[in-house]
Amino acid sequence: MNKFLQILLVFLVVSISELASASSGAYLAGRQAISDHNFVIASKFQARSISADPTNSKLLESLMISFIAQGSVDEAVSIAEVYQDTGSLSQISQMILLASMIKDGQTEAFLNFVKNASEMTPILKDLLSAWILMGLDDELNANRIFDKTAKVQGMEQFANFHRAMSQVAAGKVDQAQRTFDLIHSDQASPTRRSVIYHTKILLSQSKFKEARQLLEKWFGPTFDPEIEGLYVNAAKEKAYPTSSFPKTNIAVADVFHSIANLVSKEADPTFTLIYSRLAQYLDRNHVDSTLMTADLLVELGQYDLAIKEHEKLSDSQPQFFASELGRAEALRSSGKEMAAIEVLVDLTRQYPNSANSFSILGHHYRRIEAYDKAEVSYREAIKLYEAKGEAGWFLYYVRGITRERLDLWGLAEKDFRKALSLNPTQPQVLNYLGYSLIEKNSNLDEALDMIERAVKESPDSGYIVDSLGWGYYKLGQYEKAVPNLERAAELMPVDPIVNDHLGDVYWMVGRKTEAEFQWRRALSFDPETEEIERIKKKLKVGLTQVLLEENKGTGSLVK
Repeated sequence: MNKFLQILLVFLVVSISELASASSGAYLAGRQAISDHNFVIASKFQARSISADPTNSKLLESLMISFIAQGSVDEAVSIAEVYQDTGSLSQISQMILLASMIKDGQTEAFLNFVKNASEMTPILKDLLSAWILMGLDDELNANRIFDKTAKVQGMEQFANFHRAMSQVAAGKVDQAQRTFDLIHSDQASPTRRSVIYHTKILLSQSKFKEARQLLEKWFGPTFDPEIEGLYVNAAKEKAYPTSSFPKTNIAVADVFHSIANLVSKEADPTFTLIYSRLAQYLDRNHVDSTLMTADLLVELGQYDLAIKEHEKLSDSQPQFFASELGRAEALRSSGKEMAAIEVLVDLTRQYPNSANSFSILGHHYRRIEAYDKAEVSYREAIKLYEAKGEAGWFLYYVRGITRERLDLWGLAEKDFRKALSLNPTQPQVLNYLGYSLIEKNSNLDEALDMIERAVKESPDSGYIVDSLGWGYYKLGQYEKAVPNLERAAELMPVDPIVNDHLGDVYWMVGRKTEAEFQWRRALSFDPETEEIERIKKKLKVGLTQVLLEENKGTGSLVK
């Protein structure tokens, strides 16, 4: 599989920033915009550059990419035709033209063009050709191509998925059902889309029991809205109409979507976006591609375009729930935290039994330090999860943090200990609970043991190593504290708290010059406002005097 991806990515290497030399401001502005992945702005400046140099192949190709990336594929098709007229060839232009031929039903023109599409990656050419041949009822040659693809190491399930999907699109539902049976009898995990379409086929054949069993096999008892909808239809013996299966010129969008999935972890996200956008171009209802496009745009920092993609889904679509979660994340990433919260609040009203939406809403509230609202959200999420089994350790942990910030220590400690009962070696929980107990002068031996275990589990975490050193400091074990705080400072050299802690322990072991140096370093790293005055006072009168004034003696919590 890795070798296949390497070969595929070789065909994807198209420089989206290397343009022909030009001196115009439009060229420079366009180049900067494409570097920033601002495709809308880039296309405007690139169009101006092309008006001055209409046969410049590099400018034309770059404009094609900008148009595709922003979803203006029809405009990209027009540019690809001009690009072809200049005698230029590229993988992207050939992909665009082939997609246009498929969408327009020009199957004969497609088959003639694809033979000479020398710039395209072989896997894309083969799959598109096999799909079109299956749609033309040339099963023999279509299956020969699928068989060839299946022989590539790691590609058997992938090839059979496309064989089955092309059979569905061509109206060969019984053949598709047998192909899906072959795929899902394997122990390897199939794709979500594969299971969904197999289920729909079984429902169309009134094989309701088999449909339920298939969903239970691959998704278990907890379903998301889309899977749950299919399960309900199977339970109520509601058949899926075969007329709802898309035809070949639309369903072939799955080829572009599948390859986008294949390359997503290896290729530049802009290349993946090109495949995803072409899938949307062929099938505007291909929701998986819409969601993938939105995710890629977020990755590229194009949040407004991502939000527009999410807004394409209506609340009647099964994937609406997942899309709204994505829209909230895009809004948060763009700095619109309150707008994101509004989306999530609406989602909890629409899906009051969804623990996931409540937990994510809690994370957003906690991020803006609205701890009272976060605690309510986490409480509801945990109640819903417990009704179905039990919530995981993380929810108890974050609710514990929220309750600790609300000065509800008794409830917070209960949550932390619940989280540890579910995951006894989790370093974040061990560290947070252990450090909190030391700060409260409670169960000191147990607390220090927790932090030591946390360090053992996560030895390169500066925060956790700092906690251990600070725990020793609080217990008056200064010599033990020094190496741990020095190690924490190595791991987090510009953290103001770590440097301040190291300064304090240096002072306690008599290394006062080094202590003052660390405090000055801490001041240079922008500490919290309340800490600035305390550090300045330590530099002026020394830590001993500060602690005496704070009525803490030596600084030890041991009383």
